[in-house]
Amino acid sequence: MGQSWVAVRVFARSLLIPLVAGHGSVVRPLPRQAVDADQAPWASGAVPEPVPRVSLPNEAGTWCPVAGASGARLGKYSANLAQSCFWFSNGCAIGCHACDGSTRGPEVGPEKRKVCATPMNATLCDERLRTVNTDAECGSAADRYAFTPWRAPGFAPVFDACGMAGGRAAGPGGHGAVYRNTSHAKQGDLGSAVLGALNTNTTWSAGDTVEVSWAITANHGGGYQYRLCPAGEPLNEACFQKTPLPFDRSRKQLFRWGGLDGTKAWFDGDYVSEGTNPPGSTWVKNPIPRNDGFTGAGFAPKCDEVPDCRTTAVESDCLCSGMWGPYNLEIVDYVTLPSSLAPGKYVLGWRWDCEESNQVWASCSDVQITAARASK
Repeated sequence: MGQSWVAVRVFARSLLIPLVAGHGSVVRPLPRQAVDADQAPWASGAVPEPVPRVSLPNEAGTWCPVAGASGARLGKYSANLAQSCFWFSNGCAIGCHACDGSTRGPEVGPEKRKVCATPMNATLCDERLRTVNTDAECGSAADRYAFTPWRAPGFAPVFDACGMAGGRAAGPGGHGAVYRNTSHAKQGDLGSAVLGALNTNTTWSAGDTVEVSWAITANHGGGYQYRLCPAGEPLNEACFQKTPLPFDRSRKQLFRWGGLDGTKAWFDGDYVSEGTNPPGSTWVKNPIPRNDGFTGAGFAPKCDEVPDCRTTAVESDCLCSGMWGPYNLEIVDYVTLPSSLAPGKYVLGWRWDCEESNQVWASCSDVQITAARASK
């Protein structure tokens, strides 16, 4: 697997500060879920150091840190994403008709699987595309993650295509299912219902290939897809599934530390288009390994990591591995817009189907699309 690496070890110290189970968000274009950035405690723009951890319903910990500024030195994070990484669907297994809001997924073995009465078989079995417990034979008793969302990309139900605040309707729920209520949203609110348009100053032309990025706050493996829905239509799965965006595979994926002017490392992505929903649509594997004794073998990091980072999720000098963050790292992709798109306002949807948990994260960003450029 090809990769190119630029030395960034000087940036690595103190990256992985514990935070919360799960969680991720689109960074660019800024998602609607960042609406709370105008309120305390996020309005100051600064993130507390060390970043507060949430394992219980502690409102002080609802932070989604990202690089503080282009080229910002490590350790100075921005709060401009506010609670964007707390919009998700909890307790969603493939084959189920609905999410239950509570179960995170497998705990210790097959006898502890928490799924509905009608699970479907995994469509994704290739160990090269799986992200946790990859040594287990697909469908065997040891394959305890066979019913989690990534094992059939796009098939798991969700509460809402733009996520639910806190991942469940009410109560702490555990597993990061918390949300700090504000005047914009409260726990249990559906993103498509309460999040209005947010000006991102993003204009694209139909047919163009454009840059998008997201960040991990805490990692549960899996993979993701970008898609579009006209802003005037209901923002639901049916609408977004009409226009899944293909990745431009002529360009490598990119890790970017420290914002637009930060350090970069290019690498080959791992894509899947078989057994996906919508049929034939392309998803891409989360390139950040989540390796530890509980999940079993994962996969090798795509950057030059220290030995511990290649085998475990320890809080170490990890640049692109582990459970927590890294918080100043963006995962950058290039997606191609259909040339047939009518000009107008659209919502870019991002869906992250986890593998280590029965959780699906979502972001929705507003973009303006103009007519396709005239061919020369």
